[in-house]
Amino acid sequence: MPIQQRLVNARGERIAVVAGLRTPFVRRNTGFKECYATDLGIMVTNELLNRLPLERSVVEKFIFGQVIQQPDVPNLAREIALTLSMPHAQAYTLSSSCITGLQAVANVCNGIISGSISCGLAGGADSISNAPFSLKPKLIRTLRDIWRTSSYSRKWNLFKRLSRQDIKLQQVNLRDAMTNFSLSDISEQMAQNFGLDREQLDQYSARSHQRAELAWQQGLMAEQVMLSHPAPYRHYVIRDNMISEQINAEYYQRLKPLHSGRHNVVTAWSVSEPADGAAAVLLMREELVERYQLKPLGYIRSFALTGNDVWHNMLLGATHAAAKALAWADMELSDIDLIDMHESSAAQILANLQLFESKRFAQKHLQRDTALGCVDMDKFNVLGGSLAYGSPRAITSLRVLIQTLHQLQRQGGATALIASGGLGGLGAAMVLERE
Repeated sequence: MPIQQRLVNARGERIAVVAGLRTPFVRRNTGFKECYATDLGIMVTNELLNRLPLERSVVEKFIFGQVIQQPDVPNLAREIALTLSMPHAQAYTLSSSCITGLQAVANVCNGIISGSISCGLAGGADSISNAPFSLKPKLIRTLRDIWRTSSYSRKWNLFKRLSRQDIKLQQVNLRDAMTNFSLSDISEQMAQNFGLDREQLDQYSARSHQRAELAWQQGLMAEQVMLSHPAPYRHYVIRDNMISEQINAEYYQRLKPLHSGRHNVVTAWSVSEPADGAAAVLLMREELVERYQLKPLGYIRSFALTGNDVWHNMLLGATHAAAKALAWADMELSDIDLIDMHESSAAQILANLQLFESKRFAQKHLQRDTALGCVDMDKFNVLGGSLAYGSPRAITSLRVLIQTLHQLQRQGGATALIASGGLGGLGAAMVLERE
C-alpha cells in the first residue's frame, strides 16, 4: 500500500472544497413529489452558484450522480449545465449506489490534479417519488409479436398467453443486482454474523434521530440546507421530514422485524429509507481560491474507492475504504478530530465499528499489522446520520461531506474522516482537512 497519496496538481496546489449545499431530504410523495431528479439538481446547483461571487464560466466540469435513472434524461449533468446556461462545461452522469456522491467528488479531484480543469462541480439528484416503471420482458416481446402480425386471431391468441403477473408494471429495483439482496436482507445477515441484538440496533437508530433533531433545533443545518421552492411553486420545503418525533423505546419497540423468523432483529426503524433530494459541491485548485478571495470549507487530503465481497456482509466498504484513505493520508484514526459514516442501517454501522477494532480483520483484509482503532463515539456521527435524514442514494455521501466540513469548522477541528459503503460491495472514504 502506498505510504502517502498526494492530492495536489503539478504546481503543488491542493483541492479545496469551496462550498456545498443540499436540498432538504424528504419522504417519497411529500414535498418533492412533483419534482424529477433534473428539477432538484437544477434547483440546488443554481442556488449554490448564486451564493458565490464567481462567473459561471469558471466552472469547467459537471459530474453528477443519479442512482434512480430517469429514462428520458440519460445525462442528468448535461441537462443541468445547459439549463443553467453553461454549455461550455463538459458534463457526465454516473451511478455507484450510496457512494455515488463521493465518486463524483473523486472524479472532479482527478481532473484538477491532472491539470485538465481548475474548477468543477460534483453533485447528485434522486427522486424516489418519480421512479420510473417498466414493462416485463415477456410483455414487451409479446407486444412486439402482436404488432408484427396482421392476423387479428393471432393477435388475440398471443395476448391470451399473458398472465396477470406478466402485465404488472415493474417498479424501480433497489436490490443488489448480483445477489438480489435488499438492504434489509444484508442488514439482517450482518446483524446475525456480528452478534447484534434488537436493543443495540434500536438504540443506535434512536441516537441518530436524536442528534439530527437537535441539530435542526440548534440551527446547525440552516447554512447547508437550502429553502426549496419546488415546481409548480405552490409551497416551500424548509427542512428534512424523515426525522422521527417519537424517539422513545415505546415507539420503536412496537415495530416488527422485516423478516419472519424467531431471531430476526432488523426493523424499518433500523434501516435507512429512500428519499428525494439533491446536493452540489464546488471544488477548485488552491490558487484560484486565493485569487477570488474565497473562504473554503476545507481541503481533500486523501480519498479511496474500494470493492469487497457481495455474498457475505456486503456493507463493509466503509472499513475497507477508511483504511486506505488513512494510510494514504499518512494518518492514524487517533489523529482524526471528527468521523462521519453513512448509515445504510444500524447493523451496518455497528458491524463496521467492530471491524475498526479488529486486529484479525486488519491483518487478513486491510494489509495492516494493527487494527484501525476504537472509534470515539463523541466524535462519531455527531449530528446524526442517514437513519434519521433519509438516504437519496446518489446524494447521501455528499450530505456526509458537506455536514462534516461545516461541523469541523464549527468546533475548530483540523481533520475529519468520512466513509460510506453501498450495494454492490462498494466503499468510499476521504480524509478532510481545514488548513
